[in-house]
Amino acid sequence: MTWMENHVEHEERPEERPRSTLRDLVLGTIVAVLFAAATVVAAILSFDANPAGPVVVVVAAIGGGSLAVRRVEDPALKAAAIGLIVGGLAAVLLWPFFDVA
Repeated sequence: MTWMENHVEHEERPEERPRSTLRDLVLGTIVAVLFAAATVVAAILSFDANPAGPVVVVVAAIGGGSLAVRRVEDPALKAAAIGLIVGGLAAVLLWPFFDVA
C-alpha cells in the first residue's frame, strides 16, 4: 500500500505554457486570416467543378480544423486550424451568393 501513498504525494503538475506575446498574437491572426481566406476561395473554386464541391471543402475544413485545435500545441498551427474553422463557417454564410445558373 505504500506505493499508492507515494503516488498521491508526488502527483505531477501540468507544464506551464509561456504567455503569448503581442508578436505571437499578430502572427497568429495573420495565419488564421490567410487560412480562412484560402478555405473560402477553395469552396468557391470547387463550386465551378461540382456544385457539391463546397460541401466537401467546408466539412473537411471544419472537421480538420476542429481536430487540429484539440491535438496541436504549436501556436502557428493552432491559428491555422482556427482559420480553417472560421473559413468553413464563412463559406457556409456565402453559399447564397454562389451563382447556380
